[in-house]
Amino acid sequence: MNISILLRHSGIWVCNVDYEGYKVDGIVVGQSITFMNLKVLILAELDINNVRKDIEIRYVVAGNSCPLKIKNDMDVKLYLEVKMNEPGFDIYPLCIDTIEKMGGEIHNFDGTFKEIVCIEGTERDIEALVMIESRICDSYYIPELNATNYITYSKSTNVKTGQLYKDKATLIDVINGEILNKEQLQFQSEKIR
Repeated sequence: MNISILLRHSGIWVCNVDYEGYKVDGIVVGQSITFMNLKVLILAELDINNVRKDIEIRYVVAGNSCPLKIKNDMDVKLYLEVKMNEPGFDIYPLCIDTIEKMGGEIHNFDGTFKEIVCIEGTERDIEALVMIESRICDSYYIPELNATNYITYSKSTNVKTGQLYKDKATLIDVINGEILNKEQLQFQSEKIR
């Protein structure tokens, strides 16, 4: 059974339970959706760059003095149970807030800013893998991730803008290989002179 969910985003919390000045979109999910897949779907639907921003997902239940936050699989299950008990597209909309990431564990390579990024760390490993798996299974979810740019071979010498590395060790191996190649070329050119 599919469930239609109204998304309210780009608004502000005026008080604990009033979300105002928002825009509206919608998604359809299955009953078995996980928290990570829900986040990925919302990020894609709202065209949010998940490298620079994260989202908080909340909803308001009548009689509550503050919104309930969805932060794991159990919270998603609870939300879906509440939603299914009172069907209706406009009942219990999800309120989506974006948060700027502050140099956290997930990084990316951005040709504009010339920064190298490595996906490794805490729960974000799971997030990165979900994104890559989603990209392989369904290109609709993560348009900015290109699985062909995901480097797993540590002896790779083809370094380009937009590449992602399996882990920090792979990134270090590739960079060290690139440095060694440049040093060897410089040594050979000095030898020729």
